[in-house]
Amino acid sequence: MKKMLRNSLMLGAAILGISSVGGIAQAATTPTTTPTTSTTTTTPSTTSTATADITPGQITINSGPSFLFGTVKGSANDTMYTSTSTTGNVSVSDAASGTGYTVSVTASPFTTSGANPTTLKNAQLLLDDNETDPVKSVDSDNVSTPPTMIANAILSSDPVDILSAPAGTGVGAYTASYGNGDAELKVPAGNIGGSYSSTLNWTLSNAPS
Repeated sequence: MKKMLRNSLMLGAAILGISSVGGIAQAATTPTTTPTTSTTTTTPSTTSTATADITPGQITINSGPSFLFGTVKGSANDTMYTSTSTTGNVSVSDAASGTGYTVSVTASPFTTSGANPTTLKNAQLLLDDNETDPVKSVDSDNVSTPPTMIANAILSSDPVDILSAPAGTGVGAYTASYGNGDAELKVPAGNIGGSYSSTLNWTLSNAPS
């Protein structure tokens, strides 16, 4: 029994000795770290230019609207007739000049045709602007400020401003529209019935008002 115990103790010491030696070997080992190298890559580049010389063009007026009052009943009193339809619009184009412009209109007296014409005495043609968005650019991506439409105009033989674009605005193509009931004809009492018409003259001026 004593011999077996001694052998057991020796075997235990041997096992512990192996553990101790292994622990010392691990403590003496130093991890190796591989340094990281930072590399900056430069992409070769250069610059160039793109140029354009845009020559300003002209400002033109292309059309004006017509107003129809239809067949109406005469009256013994002063009467105001409202237009029943409007055809066409004020069409203006500024080909990159940017100098600004004004559109004015005159109206001749309402007269009948024939060898002995009759005139509507002291009649007045009035133009209003009841449209929500009367001035529209022909191109939806136009970057210029549109011209301004002037409402409540009383037409006569003297020019009345209808459309105005200060310098630097109104560049591009635009239309200014009137609604079907935006024109009124005031006829004083005492006039004689007949088929009357008036000529409207739409004029473009390059001097904004």
